Amino acid sequence: MVKRSWGSWLSILAGIIGILDTILVTGLKGGVNLGTILPAGVGSLFLLWGLWGDKFKNAPFIEELPGLRKLIRWGIVLLLGSFFIIEGLLLWNTEDRIPEHGKVLIILGAGLNGDQLSWTLRERVDKGIGILAENPQMKVVVSGGQGPGEWIPEAEAMAQYLIGQGIAPERILKEDRSTSTMENFRFSRVVLDQLEGFDPAEPVLVITSDFHMFRSKILAERNGLNPVGVPCSTPWYISPNAYLREYFAVVKSILIDR
Repeated sequence: MVKRSWGSWLSILAGIIGILDTILVTGLKGGVNLGTILPAGVGSLFLLWGLWGDKFKNAPFIEELPGLRKLIRWGIVLLLGSFFIIEGLLLWNTEDRIPEHGKVLIILGAGLNGDQLSWTLRERVDKGIGILAENPQMKVVVSGGQGPGEWIPEAEAMAQYLIGQGIAPERILKEDRSTSTMENFRFSRVVLDQLEGFDPAEPVLVITSDFHMFRSKILAERNGLNPVGVPCSTPWYISPNAYLREYFAVVKSILIDR
C-alpha cells in the first residue's frame, strides 16, 4: 500500500467532493455550464495531486532545482491567498441602503429558457418589481443581450414580464446588446446618458445575484456609475459552484475588463 501524507489524503478528499458536486448540481439543474463543471475540473486537479503529488515533489529533477520547488510553493501560496481574499469579499455584505429618492434601477440579465425567464432572472426581476412599485417615479434599465439557446434578447423578455406585472412601458429602458457584465454597464450607461436629467453621480440601484454583486459594483464604477447593491439570494445547492466560478470571473475582470 502506498504511504501518503495527510495533505495528500485531504487533496484526494477535496477532489472527490468537487467531482461529486458537479454530478449532483448537473442533475439538479439539468444542464452543463461553466459553473457546474468547474468543481469537477478543480477537483480532478486535487485528486491527481493527492494521488501523485508526493512522487512529483520527490522527483529527481525537483531535487536538482531547489528554485523550482520554491517557485511552486510560492505560486500555491499566492493562488490560495488570492482565492480566500476574493471569496471573502464576495461573501461580505454587499447589500446597500436603498436611497429614498432613487431615480434609476438596473436589472442585470441571467439567462432565458427559450423566451422565458430563468429561475435566477425571475428572482431579479421580481425584486425589481417590488422596488418599482414603491418608487413610481423610478425608471428601470433591463440589461441583457441574446445568448445561445435564447429566442429573444434577455432585455426584451424582462420588459415583457415587467409589463405583464403592471409596470408602465414608458418606465422601461432596454439594453439588449450586452454579452458580459462589463458590457451590461457600458451599454446601460449609453442608454442612461440619453435619459433626460440623468446624473451619473446620483445613486443607481443594481439588482443581481449575491455572489455577482462585488464584481458588478466594480464594473459599474469603471463605467462612471454610482452603484447601490440590491442582491438576490442564490440557492444553497448551486452556491459553491457560483462562488467558485466567480473567483475566476473577478480575476479576469480586474485584469482585463477596462
